[in-house]
Amino acid sequence: MNFIGIDLGSTTIKAGVLDLERAVVSPVRSRPFPSPAPGRPAAYVEIDPDAVVQAARQLLDELRPLAGDCRGAVACSQMGGVVLTDATGAAVTNYLSWRDQRALERYPGKEHSYFDALRQRTTPDDWNRIGRELKPGSAAALLFWLAETGAMPEGAAMAMSLGDYVVARLCDAPAAAEPSLALGMLDLATRSSHGDWFGRLGFGALNWPALIPFSAPAGMLALGAARVPCFPAVGDQQAALFGAELAEGELSINISTGSQVASLVSEWEPGDYQTRPYFDGRFLNTITHLPAGRSLSALVDLLCELPRAEGYAVRDPWAAIVRAVDCTPDTQLDVNLAFFASAVGDRGHVANVRLEDLTVGGLFRAALRNMADNYFAAAGRLSADASWTRLTLSGG
Repeated sequence: MNFIGIDLGSTTIKAGVLDLERAVVSPVRSRPFPSPAPGRPAAYVEIDPDAVVQAARQLLDELRPLAGDCRGAVACSQMGGVVLTDATGAAVTNYLSWRDQRALERYPGKEHSYFDALRQRTTPDDWNRIGRELKPGSAAALLFWLAETGAMPEGAAMAMSLGDYVVARLCDAPAAAEPSLALGMLDLATRSSHGDWFGRLGFGALNWPALIPFSAPAGMLALGAARVPCFPAVGDQQAALFGAELAEGELSINISTGSQVASLVSEWEPGDYQTRPYFDGRFLNTITHLPAGRSLSALVDLLCELPRAEGYAVRDPWAAIVRAVDCTPDTQLDVNLAFFASAVGDRGHVANVRLEDLTVGGLFRAALRNMADNYFAAAGRLSADASWTRLTLSGG
């Protein structure tokens, strides 16, 4: 039994044939994620949502002859950001990406930003009910900016995630949303849209897609002469942890460009962490935006800058780094990988430098130790009594 899976990532849009009987994903095809629209201010990150639909359609058409007896399509998508549509489901805005930072613009006549104003209008109860999930690129922040600046497009009737929009257009069906993709937009106490909060923020008149479980088709998808069910897009973090078979009583550490520490629970209980809807009515307690591959790559780029400037290509720096770390049993070097805004700050450092420790092995052993320390601290925030009994590691 085969399905086609689509991943609407921020760098590439990938699709593959999912062979459920053999547990194999093959073949896999990809397209670059469309570039942001030109001519916008630097903080504005807008992407034509129909260009994403077109890329997904091309991948489906390419894989259709290779998918055999295809029984349906599934999708996961980047979380955050928003697309506004009219009553017919046609886009009236670009996809305002989770990378968009316009909400950090200064609020007129104030010393704070639009995002600060949004936080001021969000009560502690609101904060808990949305899962403590609110960032400048979140749907709520972007909609608040549109409402406060008078930039809400005429004819805007519905707000949705990119994944919801793509699935709806591929199926020519009304938009439907799986709860795991409604990042920071659900009242976790009622498992429904947080309409009261939306109203106080100025965009309560907008409609939202109907919530459906991941096992319910969002529409029927044309694959050549056949029509197969297409299921609603789900959150990319939840999809990854579902694939890793995360179970209750386990601590998840996902290490990729960024890192997350998470645990799966049956009941919603606010705490010093984010809470995201998971599948089957469960919740994912998580701490995201922990420094990982992005920060390590910055160190690699620094080390390779001089040979690159002299015209030399370092063929495989990671292999050399691994060997150097293996030969470095310990180091007094102190590395903090928070080189960008993260859950552990926005200023990193390389400190406590002694000549004997200033080596590639010392630098990266200290960096990896900092990652482990961050995971340990995050795990303590999820459960002070370390209630998990197993670790589940996943990532790139």
